[in-house]
Amino acid sequence: MTAVTRTFTTRHAVIGLTAVAMPLTLTAAAVKEPIDPSIQIDDVRRVSVSEVIDVPAQVNARNAATLRAAARGVLVDLAVEPGQLVEAGDVLGVIDSPIAQQRLARAQAAADTVKVIHKITPASLDDLICDIQEQGNNQYDAAKDRARLIPVPTLRDKVLDQIDEEQDQFNDTIDDLNDYTDDVDKNLSKIYKILVGLNGVLRLLTQSALDAAQNTVDALTLRAPIAGTVQLGGSESNAVISELLADRLPQGPLASLLPGLTGIDIGTGGAGDAGVDATPQEGDPVTAGKAIVTIVDASVLTVVGQLDETDVLQVRQGDEAEVSLEATPGTTYTATVLSIDTLPTSAARGGVSYRTTFSLEGPLDPAPLPGMTGIAHLPLGGTTTSLSVPLKAVLQEAGQHFVWLVRAGRAVKQLVKAGKAGPDRQEILEGLEDGDRLVVSGLEKIVDGMTVE
Repeated sequence: MTAVTRTFTTRHAVIGLTAVAMPLTLTAAAVKEPIDPSIQIDDVRRVSVSEVIDVPAQVNARNAATLRAAARGVLVDLAVEPGQLVEAGDVLGVIDSPIAQQRLARAQAAADTVKVIHKITPASLDDLICDIQEQGNNQYDAAKDRARLIPVPTLRDKVLDQIDEEQDQFNDTIDDLNDYTDDVDKNLSKIYKILVGLNGVLRLLTQSALDAAQNTVDALTLRAPIAGTVQLGGSESNAVISELLADRLPQGPLASLLPGLTGIDIGTGGAGDAGVDATPQEGDPVTAGKAIVTIVDASVLTVVGQLDETDVLQVRQGDEAEVSLEATPGTTYTATVLSIDTLPTSAARGGVSYRTTFSLEGPLDPAPLPGMTGIAHLPLGGTTTSLSVPLKAVLQEAGQHFVWLVRAGRAVKQLVKAGKAGPDRQEILEGLEDGDRLVVSGLEKIVDGMTVE
């Protein structure tokens, strides 16, 4: 939200000029003309009083979006003019960027070369060893059958013992082979996992590079993201590049590798030299981040101000206010409190304030433009009736307020407790009563006890 250009809330009282009819307690004989024509006498009146705070505010549009060049190239088509109304999705312009097309082709070629690694299936050594063991034991069993045919018992037993010993060694060797093949399988499994992980990273990088390059090429056709009014150009800053690329690069640890892989063209995006028209035109060369078109949705206008913490609890959603703008002197707009932020912002004079949004109501004539500054006059609480006197009738002495009260035709100094002050009347909280009369002009001539009528 654009910052409000004025920072301090002021308050004042609105004291109505329409008096509430009250019976006067003076007799007709007491109403006399002043002796000195420059000395004027008036009645104490009961009038309406309400407190109003002035909230510095600024007009805001509903939304705005700036379309920027996604890559270095040439603006070959600009299909809109300043002030033109467009709908969301309308084509606003086209940028020709051979470098973006080349990078898309390279990214596609790189993605095509990456193949998915299939699981490594080593030759089944277990089956082979099992066959060898079976064949070997069969041969040992056959040898034992032949040895049993030896007629000499001593020799026969010796031969059989020798065959058993060799068969045991054979089986021990088979067991060693089985242990070895288990280690081989485990190592092959580890190698497979490493290769699969590396393959996944490579495919992620190439696919991300391809997506980024494709998004860049797609963004060369400028389409309105919102409906609104066209404004050529926009704010220029290198800071916008990060926002520009945010939806084209993946997040996470690999994100820092991708700009180098994709070759995304991060240009200066500057507004150009001083004295040179920075408004884009067909045929202009552009760099990445260059503002081409800004769409402003002013279908709904709001007024935003900062409400001081001393006032915020007295304001409710739906409260009405009047807005006066510097651009439209003499014209006021009706506004309604739309929302009050819960979280505060630091106020320039200390303390905090709360952003308050007002909706502009009714026909707007003339219609304000976004960014115009003014004041939201916001009443606090209800309207009451109080005793009041002309503002110029209230004097001060030694830090106390007093008036020249008229009693029996003479001026008498009367201390009063002053309340809220309006443009021309002063609320009186204590010291006066309904029907009192007091001097309101020629005060410089008055002394205590002086005959005034």
